[in-house]
Amino acid sequence: MSRHLLRTAMVLGIAALALSFTGLVQAADTSTPTNATAQTPKPKRHQYTGIITSIDAKASTVIVKKEGAESKTFKIGEKTRYATIDKKDAALTDIKVGDKVTVSFTEEDGVLIAHRIGVPKSTTEK
Repeated sequence: MSRHLLRTAMVLGIAALALSFTGLVQAADTSTPTNATAQTPKPKRHQYTGIITSIDAKASTVIVKKEGAESKTFKIGEKTRYATIDKKDAALTDIKVGDKVTVSFTEEDGVLIAHRIGVPKSTTEK
């Protein structure tokens, strides 16, 4: 009888060990997609320097044209920061059509999102 109990215990031990490995494999499989989704990279920042041709506060857009190039329309929001020669922390109302500016932006789903609009350093140095 002890032989029978020994075999039964061994079979149950092997079965328990096999089941514990399948649980680890399933846990590893479910965690992989979650990590890949959580680590999406931030959009790359770009800069564009040109002359402001239009400011539309209602539509939350600023259009900037570079000489010899097409104009670009930037979406502005509450988090967009502004700077002028006189003010490091300016407001949208301090920026005027005709001002030469550098726009720091990202592209998200085909929309250019302005993060900072300011007078370029080369303009302030004389």
